[in-house]
Amino acid sequence: MSTDFLLGGDVGLHKIELALSETAPIIDEAAILFANDQNEIVESMLLDAIEDDQIGEASRTVWAMLFDLYQITGRQAVFEKLAADYASKFERSPPTWMASTQDEPVSSTTMLPFSAIFALSGDLDASILKQLDRVRKLSTSNSILQLDFTSVGTITREGCTMLLETLKQLQQAGNSVALIHASELSDRVRALCETGLREDTEAAWLLLLELLQLQNRQQDFEDTSIDYCVLFEVSPPAFIAPPALPVAPANPARIPENVFLMPTLVDGKSDLINEITLYAARHNPAIIDCKHLARVDFSAAGQLLSCLAPLVKNDRIIELHNVNQLVTALFNVMGLREIARIIPRKE
Repeated sequence: MSTDFLLGGDVGLHKIELALSETAPIIDEAAILFANDQNEIVESMLLDAIEDDQIGEASRTVWAMLFDLYQITGRQAVFEKLAADYASKFERSPPTWMASTQDEPVSSTTMLPFSAIFALSGDLDASILKQLDRVRKLSTSNSILQLDFTSVGTITREGCTMLLETLKQLQQAGNSVALIHASELSDRVRALCETGLREDTEAAWLLLLELLQLQNRQQDFEDTSIDYCVLFEVSPPAFIAPPALPVAPANPARIPENVFLMPTLVDGKSDLINEITLYAARHNPAIIDCKHLARVDFSAAGQLLSCLAPLVKNDRIIELHNVNQLVTALFNVMGLREIARIIPRKE
């Protein structure tokens, strides 16, 4: 196959240098095709390779890539049939289907049915706008959004206004919003309310009330609303309990605070690469959990390599955990394995 075909005809190699791969060509080709959302061709190639059985030590990897393809595209029946064939051939237990509440194909415009977790970072000021735009974009394909405020820095009036508007928009659109480390954020916003001038703090007061409401802290909300009403001489707002998932655990056992959790899809058109780079620059080691990650498009993989490579020169350690076999193969052919430790997902 020509490189232009593999890359979908829209990415030039003068921008991204492919690594010299030590794996079978079929693995590299399938990885690049999958990165460009050509699932049917990938399936055909992997099935042909399994049938020919001429790929030696790469055989198990090809099987694992096909299992991942069926899991990602929600095709349980063919997954189970492949599992039976795998058990017969290798005389060992095959991978098991990971059930979800709803199985849907993943393409450029469709996300798997996991709730999206988004970690806001940097100062909560005018510069937060791009991250909030990303949150709103995620809301179109995820009914549940978990917002992590662990890494939020300085809080300003402008940032409070922007975050409040975003929270209101998400709820009006029917999204459920869960807050991670919202209690600490609430305390910091409250401090801003109490120390600032009246004319400069109304946005902070309104954000504080919204955070308390989303956390289902009715008594705190009512006490705070009285203070707000006295200060601004307005009627007290009514408490409305959140309809679902009001608060995510402050310290989820499966998501340590210092881990960046990848979304289902990473493309080259969003600000996610910048967020990953910022996280990696602030954490050493930088642990990137890819357990929900289904696909990384080709341009995004190139951007990720370009952004992370300079950090490694400064003795930073970067690890990508729980990577599916299709994305692992892409990262290998792109050269990411030269700068980061890539730990594939266990079967």
